[in-house]
Amino acid sequence: MRLVVLEVIAVLMLACAPLPATAQDNLGGTTSAAPVAAGIHEAMYVRAGGIDQWVQIRGDDPANPVLLWINGGPGSSTIPDTPMFRSWERHFTLVMWDQRGEGKTYERHGESIEKTVTIPQMAADGIEVTQFLLRHLHKQKIILLGHSWGSILGIRMIHAAPQLFSVYVGTGQVTSLPRQLEAAYPTLLELAQSNMDAMQELSAIGPPPWPSRAQYDTIERWEGELEPPSDPPTAEDERTWMQLPMPDFPQYLDDGEEFSNRLLTAAMDKEDMPALASAFSVPIVFIQGQVDLLTTTALVRDYFNRIEAPSKQLIEVPKAGHNAIFTRREPFLAQLLEVVRPLGLKHDH
Repeated sequence: MRLVVLEVIAVLMLACAPLPATAQDNLGGTTSAAPVAAGIHEAMYVRAGGIDQWVQIRGDDPANPVLLWINGGPGSSTIPDTPMFRSWERHFTLVMWDQRGEGKTYERHGESIEKTVTIPQMAADGIEVTQFLLRHLHKQKIILLGHSWGSILGIRMIHAAPQLFSVYVGTGQVTSLPRQLEAAYPTLLELAQSNMDAMQELSAIGPPPWPSRAQYDTIERWEGELEPPSDPPTAEDERTWMQLPMPDFPQYLDDGEEFSNRLLTAAMDKEDMPALASAFSVPIVFIQGQVDLLTTTALVRDYFNRIEAPSKQLIEVPKAGHNAIFTRREPFLAQLLEVVRPLGLKHDH
């Protein structure tokens, strides 16, 4: 996941010559647009699940709804990507959380917490982080957004503690990852017609089911290579964060991602969201890349059709793959503003 995000950033930054940074935060990311004076710009360790976990809170107006973004991965902190999402902070109080085993939480604890890095424990951590946010920011409920790996925790959290959340947003939504990867295989073969390496590797593994994780890894690798390209930079991109040099990413980011993947990949493959829950008391919004071939959208649609919720909506972003939240940021934000933010405001106070 981190590699994909770095590629998105690199492609966008090629369009603009870097100039000296105007501001640098202490979280591994830079921004040239500081939050407004009345806003929130905090980062701290919060006690959750018996350990200190790093949380970043940013927004221009405390009256905005709070949105907790549970990142993909596992282990892929989004905090270094903060500058790319500065525009979100005008409309939401945006919270990014370094989960157990990633980012600055990994930097503090290292591998000492290895035995506790499990999906149930991390979903419980997320509920504790949410309870802290409600107290700290004086809110009744918050919006929960889960991307990819984070969508597993997201579904578990709204199933276990629906009273904390005004709406759940899933993107790159996991239903059953092995089945989603298997469903992607025919389309990936079609897309690989113009890429000899992709065609050779995909043909070599043959059609599913596959006997080992290595074949599924091949699907994941080529999905990232063959998914639609990122949108070109916006005018705001060019005048703000793209004026900055490419940031240095601390080693603990890579170390935490490798640690988290080692501990969680097998468990993630066993997760079956439809079997866990299809009835919710929280509004559900899925925002999927139309050509997502990792958490394949056709299977997300099947899950969506089974869901019972106070309201539900499935939005497919055209010309977008698994990382639509990064590669098509403007259309993604437009859906958050049109569909999700009103639900968040309804339960804000």
